[in-house]
Amino acid sequence: MRRLVFVLLVSSLTLLFACDKKKPVPVIAEGNPAEAPSAITIANVFGTCDDASACATGCKAGDAEQCRRLGATYQFGTKSTTKDDTTAARFYEKACAGKNAAGCVSAGQMYEFHHGVDKDDANAASFYKQGCDLGSQVGCANYAIMLENGRGVTKDVAAAAALYDGACQKGAGLACERLRALRAQAPGRGADGGDGGAVTTPDAGR
Repeated sequence: MRRLVFVLLVSSLTLLFACDKKKPVPVIAEGNPAEAPSAITIANVFGTCDDASACATGCKAGDAEQCRRLGATYQFGTKSTTKDDTTAARFYEKACAGKNAAGCVSAGQMYEFHHGVDKDDANAASFYKQGCDLGSQVGCANYAIMLENGRGVTKDVAAAAALYDGACQKGAGLACERLRALRAQAPGRGADGGDGGAVTTPDAGR
């Protein structure tokens, strides 16, 4: 389970930074503790609260980004805030309700990987879809994975492929890889995606 969560974080960070050319993609080497990021490093990437009480005030006032940051603060813990996945999930859900795409994706991950809440793939898929609808390519890729495998939703490989394609065109490298794999599995297609054409992969998503 720890390995799976690590892979998810690596994938999410790669997608997140691939879609923003202004931010360098952090180099994360799985299996090498000396090169792997600490929880604090990951938390800083996601954005936590320097002052949890100030974030709580902003969240209560309707600032969805402050709710999301508060969720990250509780999920990863800080020097002044004790790690609490249940509280983190609650704030991520509140952020999502406020139309914060990243909050929706984080809420989905809490449900998919049983962090602070009961594992619930249907809820996870719902939150991923909301994040996708709000413009998160991580959300689109995660929702596509659920559709591809029929987890929490009715299996729909065609819909998954369409989402992978859209996320790929916007620079999400992992979505490009999964799209290639789907096309390679399709009857009558070659390993390159078939029909003599390779999948177009934007440079930002490589």
